[in-house]
Amino acid sequence: MTMTRKRDVLRDRVRRACFREGAVAFGIASVADVDNLPRIKLRPTVKKITGAKSSFTKKPTDVMPEAKSMIVFGILSIDDSFELGVRIRRDEFDWPGYSPLWSMRHYAAQPLKHEGYRVAYPFESTACNSYKRVLRLAGIGAFGKNSLIISPKYGPWLRFGYFLTDADLEPDKPFEEDLCGDCNRCVEACPAGALKPYVVDSERCLVGVHCRSRIPEAVRPLLVKYEPQLTPLTHVMCTRCQIACPYTPAERRKNVITNRS
Repeated sequence: MTMTRKRDVLRDRVRRACFREGAVAFGIASVADVDNLPRIKLRPTVKKITGAKSSFTKKPTDVMPEAKSMIVFGILSIDDSFELGVRIRRDEFDWPGYSPLWSMRHYAAQPLKHEGYRVAYPFESTACNSYKRVLRLAGIGAFGKNSLIISPKYGPWLRFGYFLTDADLEPDKPFEEDLCGDCNRCVEACPAGALKPYVVDSERCLVGVHCRSRIPEAVRPLLVKYEPQLTPLTHVMCTRCQIACPYTPAERRKNVITNRS
């Protein structure tokens, strides 16, 4: 078996491992290309949650110097139950809808480990120059005007995980198509006015407001409607910009909490 054939077989094994665990999207980006992406300044909330010491994201090779490939995969948020935020401490939240990603990457890495390759599981928010640009590099989708990755099939409803490996796998072709065009539905749908095309104001976005120690009084009525409390500790994240996207699957539009439309 040629080296190229071995790489193709190994890539396919990793892809199938991801899909067995529930992924619906898969791609690979070259670490060399990811290293060349601009570093991103971390928001104070992200620094607090992750315990990051630096104010900027790291390059993949800062985490794993020998890394050659970044493997990314996505699961589908099929229902508003995937959009829960649970307060576990005063200023700290858990997001249960993302929990399958943590175990999935361990299973997906097994074919690589079996062949003697090393892997690393960095924290998503701090160990990638620009996570959304990586997803475009890996062929997953386009960067949308709602500042989310948009897949032609699943719209902005994919939730992503990734890991690094020293296996030199064939990368996917970058996603080059512009899916938004003249559409501004997401920008117009944002109840907090937090969106401009391709830019989100994290200080105004309702999803980030819940992570603050003090919530501005002017914002509270919006939270009641668009981020309803299910229990004293659990709320549903606002998804208005996602529901408005024309690429949102029809089935996903049905699986929403009706009192926040």
